[in-house]
Amino acid sequence: MQDKNKNVRRLLDVAANLIEVADTGHAECVDENCVGLFGLAKDCGYRIRAEAEREFAAHLEKPGKKSKKGE
Repeated sequence: MQDKNKNVRRLLDVAANLIEVADTGHAECVDENCVGLFGLAKDCGYRIRAEAEREFAAHLEKPGKKSKKGE
């Protein structure tokens, strides 16, 4: 059986890494531009994580149903 959430899990890993890098980068910032960049990265990580979690949950609710693209 194919794992429908394989790539969703990969995105969750990407989001976690992005948030971690943003936290580390923010702690080591030397100017305002740097703060803005790492703030943007952290925001993107949280948004990616939220969407991936929603998609993961949707797959669990409808395990046998294909998406419109996959039909």
